[in-house]
Amino acid sequence: MTEKRLAVFDIDGTLVTMKKTILKSTLAAIRELQEKGVHVAIATGRNYKMARAVIDETGIHDYIVCNGSAYYVNDKLVAQRTMDQDDMRKLTLFTRQIDTNFLAETADEVYADKLPEPMAEKLMAGCQTFPVLGHGFALNHPFVQGLAVMSPEQEQSVPELKHTQFRRFGPEGVDVLPADGSKARAINELAGTVGVSRDNIVAFGDNQNDKEMLHSAGIGIAMGHATPDVQAMADWVTSDSESDGIMRGLQHIGWL
Repeated sequence: MTEKRLAVFDIDGTLVTMKKTILKSTLAAIRELQEKGVHVAIATGRNYKMARAVIDETGIHDYIVCNGSAYYVNDKLVAQRTMDQDDMRKLTLFTRQIDTNFLAETADEVYADKLPEPMAEKLMAGCQTFPVLGHGFALNHPFVQGLAVMSPEQEQSVPELKHTQFRRFGPEGVDVLPADGSKARAINELAGTVGVSRDNIVAFGDNQNDKEMLHSAGIGIAMGHATPDVQAMADWVTSDSESDGIMRGLQHIGWL
């Protein structure tokens, strides 16, 4: 009997090119994997609302969102890990103190402490959605991921957060995650749910938040445009996202 397999793909810079499109070769590769009975999943920093357009276009029904803080199987939310409430109160009040902004993400919505928020709107424009106003949402509601608008210099003054980690996505801000959260952890949980062993997982990614999953998967494949430190975590480096990198990677390991 053939063992079950799982192929996991990051979205930005992997499934979706730098030109914000999905290659025909990528869509064809996903369809072929599904026809072969391979479980196909997404693992992204986006939440469901931000990822939905890609989920619909690719026809993928298992997906890890919010950098591993929540995951869905057959389009149903199976598990989520929420942020520490005391830490989030401190962080929300800190961003107000420095006159920036904090956005709280549930699995399927993004609430901004104030609007407009040009930086977040720019980031989310390619996701075909925008944040909604939720002043004080982070102070009174559970959520799975945050986005804090702050420079590297401002980050140095953040109060101690015992149960939280930051992942800087650019000079404008950081993703805010549970201290024990990662795409890799959620992939392992998803694999257990669908009955796939670690050795039969392939993961594709290109960014800093993909390092753990590239290292922990049975086969980690970095996109050709990934930085050297990300490529170093992978077992193989394929071509970039504009040059059929997903199809070439799957052909290289014999899954296509």
